[in-house]
Parts: sequence; structure tokens; C-alpha cells
Amino acid sequence: MEPGPSSETLDDLHWTCVCMKYGDGQPHRVSKATWYRHIKLASTKDENHKIRVARGPPYYQSRDDEILDSIGLAQAEAESSAGPNLIGPPPTIPLIDPASFKHVVQDESYHFGRRKCAKNTAQPINEPAPGLAIHGWGNVLQDEGPFQADDGRVPPSPRSPVPSPPPVPSPPPSRSPPVQHPLQRRSQSRQPSPQPLPPRPHPGPDAGDDDEIHFERRQPLDIDIQELMDSAVLCRIREELEFVKMIQAASLDNPINKMSAEGVQCLQNPPQAPIDLESSGVRLNMTVHPAQSLDSPAAEDILSFHAVEKKIASYTGVEYIKTDMCLESCVGFTGPFTDLETCPVSSCGASRWDPGRLRASNGRVKVAAKKFTTIPLGPQLQAQYRDPQSAHSMHYLYERTQEIITHLRETREIPVIDNIAMGLDYLGPVLDGDIKENDIVLMVSLDGAQLYERKDSDCWMYVWIIVNLAPDQRYQKIHVRPGGFIPGPNKPKNLDSFLCIGMHHVAALQKEGLQIWDADRNLVFRSDLYLLFPTADGPGLVYWDGMVGHSGKNGCRIYCGVVSRRKTNGRHYYPVLIKPRDHCVAGSDHVDYNIFDLPSGGSHTYTQNLKELVSSPNQTQYDKRKMSTGITKAPLILGMSPSHSLGVPYCMTTDIMHLAGNLSDLLISLWRGMIDCDATDAINSWDWVVLSDGVIWDAYGVSVHEAGSHLPGSFGTRPRNIAEKLTSGYKTWEFQLHMFGLGPILLYNILPDAYFANYCKRARGFQIMCQHRISAESLIAAHTLLCKWERGFEELYYQFREDRIYFVRLCVHQVNHLATETLRKGPPICYAQWTMERTIGNLGQEIRQPSNPYANLAQEGVRRCRVNTLLATMPELGTPPKGLPIGAEDLGGGYVLLRKRDRYFFSPPAPDSQAIQTFLGVGHHIPPFKRWARLRLKNGQITRSAWRETLKAAHGNLRISHNVSFSFLADTHFREIQYFARLPYCVDEETQDYDYHNIAIIKLYSRLDKDFFCLSSQTVAACNLSNELIVTDVKQIKSVVAMIPRRLRLPSGIEEERFCVLSQPSLDVSLLGMPYDIFDDEDDVGGNVE
Repeated sequence: MEPGPSSETLDDLHWTCVCMKYGDGQPHRVSKATWYRHIKLASTKDENHKIRVARGPPYYQSRDDEILDSIGLAQAEAESSAGPNLIGPPPTIPLIDPASFKHVVQDESYHFGRRKCAKNTAQPINEPAPGLAIHGWGNVLQDEGPFQADDGRVPPSPRSPVPSPPPVPSPPPSRSPPVQHPLQRRSQSRQPSPQPLPPRPHPGPDAGDDDEIHFERRQPLDIDIQELMDSAVLCRIREELEFVKMIQAASLDNPINKMSAEGVQCLQNPPQAPIDLESSGVRLNMTVHPAQSLDSPAAEDILSFHAVEKKIASYTGVEYIKTDMCLESCVGFTGPFTDLETCPVSSCGASRWDPGRLRASNGRVKVAAKKFTTIPLGPQLQAQYRDPQSAHSMHYLYERTQEIITHLRETREIPVIDNIAMGLDYLGPVLDGDIKENDIVLMVSLDGAQLYERKDSDCWMYVWIIVNLAPDQRYQKIHVRPGGFIPGPNKPKNLDSFLCIGMHHVAALQKEGLQIWDADRNLVFRSDLYLLFPTADGPGLVYWDGMVGHSGKNGCRIYCGVVSRRKTNGRHYYPVLIKPRDHCVAGSDHVDYNIFDLPSGGSHTYTQNLKELVSSPNQTQYDKRKMSTGITKAPLILGMSPSHSLGVPYCMTTDIMHLAGNLSDLLISLWRGMIDCDATDAINSWDWVVLSDGVIWDAYGVSVHEAGSHLPGSFGTRPRNIAEKLTSGYKTWEFQLHMFGLGPILLYNILPDAYFANYCKRARGFQIMCQHRISAESLIAAHTLLCKWERGFEELYYQFREDRIYFVRLCVHQVNHLATETLRKGPPICYAQWTMERTIGNLGQEIRQPSNPYANLAQEGVRRCRVNTLLATMPELGTPPKGLPIGAEDLGGGYVLLRKRDRYFFSPPAPDSQAIQTFLGVGHHIPPFKRWARLRLKNGQITRSAWRETLKAAHGNLRISHNVSFSFLADTHFREIQYFARLPYCVDEETQDYDYHNIAIIKLYSRLDKDFFCLSSQTVAACNLSNELIVTDVKQIKSVVAMIPRRLRLPSGIEEERFCVLSQPSLDVSLLGMPYDIFDDEDDVGGNVE
């Protein structure tokens, strides 16, 4: 007798779905009713089959065929139900939060927002999939057993006379269910499948919903600025609060807003029509102008460059504001400094006015000696909606948010984090109603730049990033908007006096609303700007958050509350978790921290600490309170409304780009013995110093350089010889590619085993965290690895000795927050400083006046904003040539065959013929075919073939790109492409219709060495290349990989030549804003090709 619904098991309540619409083809758990709804929406038979194969408990696979047949989707194929499940339904991991890392937040600053949650009778039990290998940079291999972060080795105990270390804290159990996040909580009564969201996702608090989502949000801080002003005693603090109060009282009518009356009027009453160019001649001028960023030939029959600039300014409405500043770059004359005629900094006192003009006019003509530039953002945001195509792009964030909320309602989990929109710090304001459908979400990035390498040329700038755009658009040059430029060469003494103009403009639009005409929907609406994250590198972040920086006692950049330690008589603090065992100075002798139980970012004590600092009665007390609280001032963005910004300290982010560089610098300094050695220590006792010998270091540099030729061009700039270039501008990308990719391969058998195993934990953790798409399982693995690396780093290097406390720099501590902050803010790559660095680079390239570089840089920034705004309103002016190169064949699904190609039919040798015959099957003859040299994959990478690359081997700059990863039966294998081909076959003999088998002839790499793979924490997969040839469909190729040849002494004792796999770091986003050119082909060697 068939069991009734009451007998369903707990697992039966949820099935696994792999639909494209809601899960991008990734396995995700859904209810039974939702699974049926998703299968109805399958767009192809193949997708329908995959959903059926991947569906949940086998219990249903027979009794539900009638239901599938009734909706016209089941196929009468006996083998589909009786055959093996080739895809397999790997269980998903529930959405987790920092509590799942054994830290349950008890702060009073947490609260529950308006609830939207489906009611269910049962709580699903979700455990990490046993036996599932953890993957990061593409080394996705077959089932390797339960994940083990350790290699089983016991690190050496600290040297005498240091006492034994404390017990190692235990990480969260890898096989136990993670602590459930409030987003997953369910009520105890089960109801039918949730209904779709209403058109607007933000009904009032009283609006009833059958489906509720419990979400945990850190309550925005509501700090009374006037109360702080009343308690402030010190003049400097009062000046800083004046700027904050100015932001709080922002208005478009404020004199600080120096936009023209027409510009302000447009902000309040936007034009409700697209830009209409009055003649074809003007259109030609506008088309040519954007192409003149660098070298463009002039034309006699078009307007002058200046005339076109004026027309673009009038069409776009983008203005810029020039504001007086100190000649020595100390302050901007804004806020409390507006009416001053000399610099208020006591050590400067420079005149505000140009001394030459002042002297020539006997003091009557007062012209500012120096000015800085601010570019108001409002007109540029309005322009994003003046074209239907651009306006539609701005709807991405809202639509993606709706999909995420729908998915949360139905499944109570987020199996993959691939967007800022999946972070709790974004979802909280959305569900609270602070971020609404038409609101624009912003990030702002600040950094300093040196314009010329060999002379003082520092300047500061900031840019705006529009989060509403999709990730593959928001970081592109055309969408990044410069916000302001602060000329140097001296460092500003009060950066708030420069930033306040741009921030005041945004704050005014937050209060009064930005009126926008949407060309896509033909309606006018009010948009409230929401400032999500202000980002910067370590030195720059202190200007946003008002913290002490990396050497402070409370110096964590996300303000977690971990108290650092110092040496005796030392002034700098270091975030050492385990206190020294030989001697510990008072104030640094607090208890040890459990690495798996660190406080999360954004300490709830911030408000009280800020009040304490502001009320300091004198400078002495201010210095003491600054040290104890980690706060130096009230930050400027404190003046923004809590309902329109995330607020300090919750808005502070990690910066994985500079973190990678700082960690690399630390480890290389240790391995070379180049770090300072205390008088009570001795370098000859450092057993980790393995690169101090000049010969070994030079040889290592050569190996790094030679490995670069095995990195495909899509990997970006190859790392140079680090022995030669380390002190002369080694780039952050080179550090990242070297230390997290090549390092584990090249340093094996060089570093001592314990140090190598520890280093690989860090490399593996960073490989995962640098991805754009991070699964919940991988996030747990990365957090475990990075925490164990930090603990191991203290044991192996610092060894709990006070005279080595300075080894533990702030960058060592920051890695512990990467995973937990990913849950709150999305993947770290989405708010890293890469965008800012690229903007500095491409703006610097456009400087044409070395005699006045700062003014020229600012003018290029204004021009960039105007051109980008013009292209947003008229995308057709900047649309690049579409289509594929001549002779290319589009195979569908993002795959494109690219030439070179044989000019004549190719006669394959016997091994090739045998492989092709096996592929075609018995009774099928091998048709005539031509070889193809290149294939573009759906991820944008281009794989080449050994056929053509072997001809280029002697041409010097070869970047080998013919090694790929293949997906087969849910496993990943590695192959060497010999060439591509198209084999015609007859589809219908009557009509003589033909189609093609699009194939790749490949050589096989062996399976990886499992012992070495585990020893290296899954960073190094070592294989052999066989001579066996097989043929496969080109659409099984997943990505291009590097195969680095290296002679290794394996853990088994065998020493032989192996190929080590390296996949492209941050594959999903490394090309954002930098498309890989399919038209670029330097393969001109050899004949008989076309």
C-alpha cells in the first residue's frame, strides 16, 4: 500500500533542483510543489532531463511519473528512471552566518526586522556533503573523502626557554550541521508552496504575508550629533563635528553646493526625453569624441575639440565644482574654514591667495592659489535612465534582489554567494524598507596615487561605483564615475574638508530625493540614494571610519574589538591572539583569544566609545581614550541618515587586494630573513629562512619568470622575476598570482614541511575567497583553513615570544574576517580596490600636461564623467563593433571556433584516426575535415591548440594556452588540446541536411597524486601527461588552465617530472571591465592556414 503524506520522511520534504532560472544550474533545495513549478519552466529538454535526474529522494522517482506525464514533461524512457544518476544531487548547505563559526552574537545592536517567512511543520536537516572535495581556483576534482584542513603533521613546539603553547582551539565540527541562520528559521506549521512576491517587495509593517523571512540585521547607529557637539571640548574635535553636522543638514540650497541654478533645477525636474542631436554633423562629432581619449587623428571637417566639449557638457548637464584649498594641500576652505584667508594648520599658515596676483594688485585682487575639483553625481545618475537600454541595466539590482528573496522564501538557504545583494548588510535594509525598488545603491572608493614614479607627485581621488548595475558592468571604465580630485604633492592634513563637498551633494539628494525619468518605463520617480560601502586601502580607510589604523591597540579595520599587544617599551600594537609566554607587559597580558571565536566586525561598543572620545577634556585624556577605543574622530559619513547608509562601523569592508600584497611582503621578508631581528633574538635560529642565500633567491626568481610562459594570456600579466623586481614596483596582481598560485608549486621541497603545510592553508583559503562565486561549503572550508593558518603562523614564527610579537602584523589578523564578512557583504572581490587601481591607471595615462599634472588629471576626470554620461544616454555612440572575427564559427552556448584553420583538408595520422573512429562508432567513416586552432569558451577565455602553439615555441613570448579542464560525470579532468575540428554528418538522408560534430582531439593527463594534493591543502594537483588520444565534444571544456612543469619529490618518495595544475584566480571577475580580445591573434607562423 502506498504511504500517505503523513509518512513522508524529513528528507522527502525537500528535493534538489538544478533549474537555470532560479539556481543558474547549481543544485539547490526546494519544496516538492516548487520543484514541479520549476520543471514546468524548463526552457529545453536537456534542462528538463537534468532537473528530473537531480531531483530528490529516489522514493518519488516511480510514483510521481504519472504527475510528470500529466503536465506533458515526462518522457517514456525506461532507462532514464532505471539508469544511474550521473549528475547526482549533492546536498546544499544552508545559508550560514558568523554564528556558524561558533560565535553567537549577543550584541544589543542586533534586532529582527519585519518578518517574511514561510510556515513549515518540519525543520530540514542540512549537513555538509560527506566526501565532497572543496574547490576554489578551478581544481574541482573527484570525490576525495571528507575535507581535512590539516595534513596530520604536528608543528614543532616553541624553542626553549619559551613555555609550551596553550591548547589549540578546535574548529567547528565539519560534519555537524551549521548553526541555523535566522533567515532559515521556520514556524512549526506547514503550508502549501509559497506564492510569488507582490509587485513591490516593501509593503508596510502591517501588511500580512503568508511567507516571512526572518533576517538578522545589525541596527544602524542613531547618534545624536548635537549631543556630541555639546560634549566636545577640544577645538579639533569641534571642527570635525562641524563637518559632520554640515553633512547632516545638507541641502541643495546650501551655499556649499555651487552647482548652477539650471543644474539644481534639473535635479528636481529631470528632462523627460532622450537627447536629440540636432544634426548628423553633431552626431558625427559626438561619435568621434569618445574615441579621442588617447591618440586619435584630427579631422578637418568636424568641430574643434573644445567646441565638442562644450556641447557634451550642455547635453549631459555634468558640472564640476572648484573650491579653494591651501597651497600646501593641508585643508580645503570649506565648512568651518570657509571664510579663512590663511591655512588653519598651525605648522603651515600659508595664505589662501595667489601671492603674485595679490602683490601685483596691491592686495585688491584675491585669486585662490590652489583649488580642488568635485564632480556632483546627481546628473550622472539621472542620465543612467535616459535611454531604455541603460535604464533597463539599472533595474538589475532590484530584479536580482527579488530572485534572492524568492529563493529564500522557498528554500531557506543561499547555496552560493556571488553578489553583494546576497550579503546580510544589504538584505537587511531591503527587508526593512530602507532600500526600495527605485533607490540607487552606491559604493565610494578613495585612494592616493603617485602620478610619476621618480618624483613627488602624490594626489588623492575618489570614485563612485553604482551597485544597481550587474557585476559584469558596474566595474567597467564606462560606468565608474570619478567624484573628486585633491592635488598634491603633500598629504592632506584634514581630508574631510575636501570630501565634504561630494558627500554633501549625496546627502542632500538623500534628504530631498533625486527625481529621475525612466525611459524604459516612461515614468518619473523619486530615488533615495543609499551609501552602502566606503572603501579604501589601509591608510585611506582611516579617513572614512575615523579609526587609529594598523598600529593601534584596537586597530582592526572592521572594528571587531580584539585588543592588540605590544612589546616592552614598544609603541606599536600587534593583533597577537596568544599572549607571549616568556614575558608580557602590563596592558597586553589579557587572556588568549580563540581563533574560532573571534568577535564579528562592528563592535556594539562603538557609540559609547565615540562619546567617550569626543568628550575628552584635554589632549592627554584624548590620547589615552584614542588608544583604548581605537577611534580618532567622528567620521564624516556619520552625518548621513541611518536609513540611507549602512553607517560606521558596519559599512567598513575588508580589502582582499591590498591584503594579498601585505601578506606576501610579510612572508617573503620572513623567508629571506630580511625582517628586523630583535637584540634578544638571532636570525640563525630562524629555521624558516630558506631564501636568504643569493644563489637560491636568484634561482627562485628565475623559476617564477619561467613559469610565467606556462600561464595563459587570459590570466593577466605574468609575474616577473621576483628576485630582480621585488624592490622596483612588483605589482599586487603579480604578488597574488605568485603567492597564491605559483608559490605552492615552486616552494615545495624548499620550505620545511611544517612551514609549507601552513603556507598552503593560507594559499588555499585565499584561492577560495578570491572567487566571485563562493559556495557555502567552500566558505566553511576557507574559514577553517585561514583560521588554522593564523594559529599555525603564531606557533611556527612568533612562537609566543615577546621579541617576535611584531611578526604578527594586522594583515595576519584580517584574514580571519574574510569569510564572516562575506556572509554580511558578499564576495570580497566585489568591493576590493581593483576598480580604484584601474581607474588611477587609465586616468593617469591621459595626462598630457606634465607641467601641471594635477589640474590636467582633474580635467580628464571631468571629461571622463561627461563622456560616460553621454554614452549612458546614447549607448549607440560608443557601441563597439559587434559580431565575430572573419571566418569564426559560432557553435552556440558561448562557444566559438576561431581561426587559424587548415587551408586544405587534413589527413589525420593513425593515432588520431583511431581516436576519431572510436568517437564516431563502428560503421561510420571519417569525413574530410580541417583543423581549427582556437576556441572561445563560454566564460570568455580562449583556448588554443598544441598544433599551432608548438610552432611558436621559439618565438620568445609564448603563453601556453592549450591545457584545459573538462567536466565529465560530475568530475573535473585535465587535458591537452591537440586541435579542434568539425566533422560533418548527415541528419536526414532524404533532404541531405548536414550538421557537425564539433570536437577536440586531446591528450589525457593522469589523475592527481592524492597524497601531495592533501599535503598541500588541495593547492597543488600534480599529474602526468600520457600519449593516449581521445576525442570529445568541445562543449565539455570548462576553462583554460596552466600546467606548470616541475620536478618534485612526492610524499611517496618518488622524484619525477610532473605537471602542476593552476587555474585562473578569481575567474568570474578577473575580466570585468577588461574583455579578452577574440580578435587578437599573433599566430602568424607556419603556412597552409587561413
